[in-house]
Amino acid sequence: CFVPTRVGAFFLTRKDGWLDVWDYYYRQNEVAFSHKVSTAPLTSIKIHYLGSGNQITGGRIAAIGDEDGTVTILELCESLYTLQKNEKDIMFETFNRESTKEKNL
Repeated sequence: CFVPTRVGAFFLTRKDGWLDVWDYYYRQNEVAFSHKVSTAPLTSIKIHYLGSGNQITGGRIAAIGDEDGTVTILELCESLYTLQKNEKDIMFETFNRESTKEKNL
């Protein structure tokens, strides 16, 4: 699940009950943060946000569901939902560069 308020961050739910946070703005080759949510496999995630036109706000609360039907609500730290300085431009350049590499392969 990509973070709606951050172009360079996304979350992965894992079968071992862990939630991984990837933040490509800071690190591209390793997980930025991992959190044990459940002993059951995680199956879904939804990040709460409000959108109006080009303005997206929120992103502070995440709901994570597991295979047993339990939903865990997590409050995220500010750096995971606040757009960083020049993040859009830097991530656009990064994704564009990687796309060009893929086409050349």
